[in-house]
Amino acid sequence: MYYKICIYIFVICFLFPGCTSEPNQMKIAERIMETHPDSAISILKHLKQEIYKSNSNRALYWLLFFEYTESIDKKLLDPSFIDFSISYYLKQNDYHQLARCYYCKGHMLMHSQHFDESILLNLKAIDCLQNINDFVLLGKIYSDMGAIFTIQKNYKEALIKFQYSLFCFNKAGNKKNAGFIILFISHIYNSLNKYETARWYSKKAISHTTDSLLIGVVYQEMGITYYLSKQFDSAQYYLRKSLIYPFKWNNYSIRCRFLSDLLFDLNKNDSSFIYATRALKYPASFYTQRDCYRILANLEYTRRDFKQMGIYLSHYQDCADSIRKVESQPKGVFLEKLHNTTQEANGTKRNMILIVSVLILILILSSGLVIYLYKRNKIKRKQLEAYKSQLNKKQEFVTQKLSLKIEEARTLQADIRKNATADERAKLDIELYNNTLYLNNRDDFNREMNQAFNNIVTMLNAEYPTITRKEIIWCCLHLLDIPHTDRMLLLEVSSDSLYKLKQRLAQKLNLKSTKELSSFLKARTEIKN
Repeated sequence: MYYKICIYIFVICFLFPGCTSEPNQMKIAERIMETHPDSAISILKHLKQEIYKSNSNRALYWLLFFEYTESIDKKLLDPSFIDFSISYYLKQNDYHQLARCYYCKGHMLMHSQHFDESILLNLKAIDCLQNINDFVLLGKIYSDMGAIFTIQKNYKEALIKFQYSLFCFNKAGNKKNAGFIILFISHIYNSLNKYETARWYSKKAISHTTDSLLIGVVYQEMGITYYLSKQFDSAQYYLRKSLIYPFKWNNYSIRCRFLSDLLFDLNKNDSSFIYATRALKYPASFYTQRDCYRILANLEYTRRDFKQMGIYLSHYQDCADSIRKVESQPKGVFLEKLHNTTQEANGTKRNMILIVSVLILILILSSGLVIYLYKRNKIKRKQLEAYKSQLNKKQEFVTQKLSLKIEEARTLQADIRKNATADERAKLDIELYNNTLYLNNRDDFNREMNQAFNNIVTMLNAEYPTITRKEIIWCCLHLLDIPHTDRMLLLEVSSDSLYKLKQRLAQKLNLKSTKELSSFLKARTEIKN
């Protein structure tokens, strides 16, 4: 069948160019995109998008290219291309094509870990398909939403979305995609520690397929299930077996990561190292990368190679920071509720906006200049207060982030500290604060402290030029609530010397006593009007 289609395409594209038009060739590509994407793209590559005079042709052209990249998992295209298609189909009220565009862009954003934007686009796609029975597209949309909810650890909503997706794929008779959804459900039950249920779903998926890609993911999921349930022999069998099967996206790195973790637990450190480093050579999420660097750091610790361990811990921290950024995005459940509420209220909202607008217009026209000026000033004051509040919250967030950064660095040193002498612990403390607060780098330290405490360093240097660097460092350590003993260690002073430093600092700041230092510093870090 495949060869017949290829011959058919060849005849159309090359032997009878005068009998077909380029738009017709695109429609042929569109019809076979799902079943034969490579043949479809071979048609598109022979078409010159620049010569199209019709916006409809250009819109379809870029939509098909985006669907192709999703099918073969290649580097995603510039989003501005699909934005053109979205703009065109929105103007034409072509809701089916618009839904396809929203899904493509949402899928791209999901893989780039912009989960909030992806959820909103998928919700728009579902709205466009209200009266359209494209069950394959609906299945893909609900699958992406389920994947995002799983990453955000909202397993209840994820299961609901995957059940919707499974229903849609079964309705469309798409057994392959239905098999992948069954595996996603198995993965959720693994996350919920319901390993028997997870195994049941994995067996269900493999009993209805001969697709090597799907079989590989089944073995992968079964290996993970056995590993999480501490059945290491079975886990190793299935994880090794999964490696010989083809994969998409980051599946291969996941298999290597779990196999590495398993081998580390079995004290097979050399093999564990091989699979952890191999996982990092393939496409991987921040979560997989973080786990691999954790394993590698632990391996280097067992080898007493603390220098290399530090490098891996640095990479681990980078991944952890990236994960925190991803997890700080608005949750999908909240966005979905907000979207649904907005959609339900749209009809009433239009009338309300019209009525309120008329009333506001009448009120403005009937008001005098004095009232207008009063309201304008009031609004400005509110805006100023809101801006001040935002800045204070931002400053508080930065300060908390610094404290959290210190605590996380201390946690990473926990194993080393257990058997360390007092001198070694002191060196670890100095290294910890140097790495987190940049005490050895004046510019970086000043920048971090200025950002966290309302330009405190710049202010002290400008208004009190006699203050020394040690005194400025003490001020910042005090604002960060660093322990007294750590301050002495970092400033290389005794308790008596530290007290004298505070006395000199109070005199330079024109304060009556050292007791006023805290209130002075706190007042100077607050953002004022």
